[in-house]
Amino acid sequence: MKKPMWAAVIRAWGGPEQLALEQVERPAPPPGWITVRVEACALNHLDIHVRNGLPGVRLELPHVSGGDVVGIVEEATDEAGERLLGSRVLLDPMIGRGILGEHYWGGLAEYVVAPAANAIPLPAGATDPARYAALPIAYGTAQRMLFTRARLQHGESVLLFGATGGVGVACAQLAVRAGARVIACSGSPAKLARLRTLGVAETLDAGAGDIRRRVLDLTDGGADVVVDYQGKDTWPLSLRSARREGRIVTCGATTGYEAITDLRYVWSRQLDILGSNAWRREDLHTVVELVATDALEPAVHAEFALSRAGEAVAELEERRAFGKVVIRAA
Repeated sequence: MKKPMWAAVIRAWGGPEQLALEQVERPAPPPGWITVRVEACALNHLDIHVRNGLPGVRLELPHVSGGDVVGIVEEATDEAGERLLGSRVLLDPMIGRGILGEHYWGGLAEYVVAPAANAIPLPAGATDPARYAALPIAYGTAQRMLFTRARLQHGESVLLFGATGGVGVACAQLAVRAGARVIACSGSPAKLARLRTLGVAETLDAGAGDIRRRVLDLTDGGADVVVDYQGKDTWPLSLRSARREGRIVTCGATTGYEAITDLRYVWSRQLDILGSNAWRREDLHTVVELVATDALEPAVHAEFALSRAGEAVAELEERRAFGKVVIRAA
């Protein structure tokens, strides 16, 4: 093994038992890529999906997941990368049409390689890598969904389904910061209490009765913007909870893709149904600037050493996490 490193390795698709800390060969950067010594890597539900095996996605084993990476550039293959040597960078996980940690080996390791063009240098005051590792997939997705696609404005109301997941918490924080009135819906009263400390105006227990009636009572005929990335279980309720000429935006479907759309609500209320796919580089620059200027404090649930990656994933998989779970590789 020429250059060994420790990594949380997947050698077979399946449950948590398939994730193991092993010593493997450090990947070598191809032309135009850099080697980054990982300092922090935040987890996403994507890491669980990758380990379980994604239908229709062909990945070779062994594999290393982890898309949200901050680290120090230690090796470069061209002039663009050489300018980054020694710098602390955040990696944009989107590589062409693939994603770091899914289509390419990711950051649940001591080292990761990525295109030099994907490195976003962090400001000199960025001394806590975990704050920035929390950003790309969750906060980048939330930024694009709320402001590029749903065009959220100051003073509008936002209804969030699945509000206590990584993307949901990010949406709540960004919407509150923008001056929106946030109504958060979840099945966890304890996590809803946490959201209220972040400035969420109203919280609704998903298991406590007629959500639509309570939303109508709290708004002028429904929410201006409804964020629903749960899909099948909540989609019909989203249609009924949006105000006339309101917007419904989705970036996923954690409870199932085959959601029923009652078209009568769409045409009679003149609803806009908007899809939002991932993030763009400008979204990452926006949220990095917010953190760098202390305008946003990402919600970090807990930090774990790389040797405890299995425990860290369990926090997410067993729904104990509020916000982001971060692996410290250094």
